[in-house]
Amino acid sequence: MCRPFVFGLLLILAGQGIAGDTPDDWPAGETITLIVSYAAGGTTDTMARSLAASLEKELDVRVQVENQDGAGGQLAYTELAGSAPDGLTIGTLNYPTILTTILDEDKGATYTLDDFQPLANHVNDPRITIVQPDSPFQNAQDLVGYARAHPGELRGATSGLSGGGHFSMLKLEQATGTNFTPVHFNTGQADAKAAFLGKHVEVYFASIGDGLEVVKSGSGRAVGVADDERSPLLPDIPTYQEQGIDVQEAGMRGYALPAGVPPERVERLAAAFQKIITSAEHQKELAELALQPDFMGPEEYTAWLKAQEPEVAEVNEISKMDQ
Repeated sequence: MCRPFVFGLLLILAGQGIAGDTPDDWPAGETITLIVSYAAGGTTDTMARSLAASLEKELDVRVQVENQDGAGGQLAYTELAGSAPDGLTIGTLNYPTILTTILDEDKGATYTLDDFQPLANHVNDPRITIVQPDSPFQNAQDLVGYARAHPGELRGATSGLSGGGHFSMLKLEQATGTNFTPVHFNTGQADAKAAFLGKHVEVYFASIGDGLEVVKSGSGRAVGVADDERSPLLPDIPTYQEQGIDVQEAGMRGYALPAGVPPERVERLAAAFQKIITSAEHQKELAELALQPDFMGPEEYTAWLKAQEPEVAEVNEISKMDQ
């Protein structure tokens, strides 16, 4: 009579032991799945794979990178939110898409920010505005002056509707009273860049990580950096603020776990991420990949994401009318 009860109780206790008992060397010997929310070869993928190699050494684990491209990161975010909270599934988070997919009801996301445990921000990839190499616009004021006098004439390539490049275009328009004609490539940065290099558009709204090679090769000229200080990767390019224009927008890229991972596992992973991201060796590697490190731990990263919600909601509503 009591055997089923005892057997059930043992199963419950065993389950509690699995959930709460974390060996001192965890996660040594395990396989960690790293879900990348964009296609292989892009900036997010490059960032994640650079960390994966170091993570394998630091934690004595195997890291399996899985690219889940589609719907502006929403497919990957959905998979991450529904993963087992054992600390062995980590996913990339991209700002602003992690917030636009949540805040825009039209996107039908089945998750909220509370379904994630933000783990660490990895890079800060400021937006830059690039014009053609033979363009008459020598600086941001030249570009803004012409765009204001000729509304809608200048076409600007972005990596997708309501993405980071589009956000930087909209913020520039809001700050200066200008109007660009957006040319969205929802397939990603590669196609937006190709359109610019093929001279099908006059302006390319990119991140430094995606646009640096265009500038360095002379295939385009950057007229402004949307950050509060110059980038060490483009030290000769002034910020918009230096040119009297208040525009800031950056592609913050980091990582999260599904909500519910035991705190000791979150802390152990976060410590490993911090050690790697802040190391001189890794920062040198990021510079070679045209990326800037900007570490935030779980609490700071969570607070930062939540603080961005009001502005993202406002800009996202405007972006939907700018197709």
